Amino acid sequence: MSSISYGLLLVFGIVVYIMVIDQNVADYLLLVFKMTKLNIKRFFWMIRFHPNNFITTWIQNRKYDKMAEDLHKEMNS
Repeated sequence: MSSISYGLLLVFGIVVYIMVIDQNVADYLLLVFKMTKLNIKRFFWMIRFHPNNFITTWIQNRKYDKMAEDLHKEMNS
């Protein structure tokens, strides 16, 4: 194993030891991971639904055009 692996093992071992000693550290780390997951999801939602995103705008406009065409056909028949 390389020195990086030993270093990471040491860091994770210390974190696990502190988590066993104090429950608040475990709760804090759980909340940090949940917050990180939430921020990643928020970032992708912001990219997906931003008004200047041309791909999303094109898909929505195509969907609305198809819906308008179907309604026009339905009203004319």
